[in-house]
Amino acid sequence: MQEPKHNEEKLQNAEIHFPSRERREREHGKLYRWFDNFWYHHKWKTIISLSLAIIVLVCTLQMCGREEKGDISVLIAGPYNFTVEESAYTELRNCLSRSSYLKDYDENGISRADLQTFSIYSEAQIKALREHVNEQGDPEPIEINVLHNSQNYNKYNQYMMTGETSVLLLDPWLFEEMAAKGEYLADLETLYGAAPQGAVYYTDAKEQVRCLGVRLGDIPLYQNIAVRFLSEDTVLCLMGPYFMGNSSDEAQYNRAVEYFKALAGIQ
Repeated sequence: MQEPKHNEEKLQNAEIHFPSRERREREHGKLYRWFDNFWYHHKWKTIISLSLAIIVLVCTLQMCGREEKGDISVLIAGPYNFTVEESAYTELRNCLSRSSYLKDYDENGISRADLQTFSIYSEAQIKALREHVNEQGDPEPIEINVLHNSQNYNKYNQYMMTGETSVLLLDPWLFEEMAAKGEYLADLETLYGAAPQGAVYYTDAKEQVRCLGVRLGDIPLYQNIAVRFLSEDTVLCLMGPYFMGNSSDEAQYNRAVEYFKALAGIQ
């Protein structure tokens, strides 16, 4: 009867060991070790190569998706919303791209004018829209986003300084503003030897009178229905040669001079 007691004492003094629940870390395979070694020695080379590959890919996709450049560029600025009137934009571009006005300078079989459009309203125009009434004489105000209008005006001014576009269709207040800046607009009477039909004159601070534009409603071009999306008081004008952009290239600028002559109906 003593033995069980002895065994009980041994059991009480014994250390009990439980199996460890910690999972043994699995050894990495050859592929992982190869990649880890490769990354350690060639990390920066790989990063630079991948970055260059991504840049090339993005540029390639952009070039593939970009529309081919036209034969001439025309800037249109005024109270027009071509974002809403997409059909008007397409019809107007097709009209201004007619072979009777524009030559196929790049000889790709298509005469095409690229339109650079800026939707800009003067303060007076914004006020008039706010006071707009319908046919029944009831108030029907039209709100213009003033902040967006201001941003478009700044973009327009910045673009004008690039010299990329020489042929302009400007709302009267924008024409007056451009004419007041000095020698930016070409004197049509001097350039073509005579005042064109519908000539618009501007008197500067020195009392010099110059022919700087043509009233759109006074020339045959306005007989086209597509052009009548623009106001008849819109002024067709030509920038003088600029020190940068397309107008700094003699051949490019001569194209603009020839194209303007065709649009204005100058003989």
